[in-house]
Amino acid sequence: MNYVGLFTEHHVAMLYDWLTDLGDLFVRLEYPHSASAGDDYLVRSLEELRDLISRQTHSELEIHIFRAIIFPIRGNDYSALLQRALQEIPEGQYYQIVALSPHTRDCKYPYECESLAAGQGHDELRNDIANLEHGREIAIGVHPFDSSYEEFEQFYGRSVEHMSFEVRKNLNWYDKFSNDPAKYQDAIRRWFGSAGRIET
Repeated sequence: MNYVGLFTEHHVAMLYDWLTDLGDLFVRLEYPHSASAGDDYLVRSLEELRDLISRQTHSELEIHIFRAIIFPIRGNDYSALLQRALQEIPEGQYYQIVALSPHTRDCKYPYECESLAAGQGHDELRNDIANLEHGREIAIGVHPFDSSYEEFEQFYGRSVEHMSFEVRKNLNWYDKFSNDPAKYQDAIRRWFGSAGRIET
């Protein structure tokens, strides 16, 4: 599947403006029927985004791109980051801590978010930051899928624009047709008229 083809010129123009405005975009890829498995990325250019999308080979995929700095509390002074996080993340709120490149390790791509810790509440946040390896540049924030979307937007103090694509096999794939397209040639020709064609 060529997922890059899902993006129109209008999408590319909008994403260009989002990147120009923010500097990076948070991308969440989810894989249906994979026990809610997914991966998170921070991309800093259209080229990185296109490369990421072009590498996807799953037959089903959900792509979510957010116009917000999803992990906005960033740096390597962990004491200062903790104080800021305690002020900005409400008690009881789910949070996540990720490593920022070039400090990510064992990731599929340079822009994959490596999750270092996740939890709920200020006590867990203090404990998680205390146990981090010092010297790495980290980012802390509220993940859009870890809590309700209302809580996520409350953390950011506004409505967060996002672009989503969802591709499911049952919408664009039929095994029997893929295995024997000639069997359906007449039916497809009648359906599409002279424009009908069979791709094998």
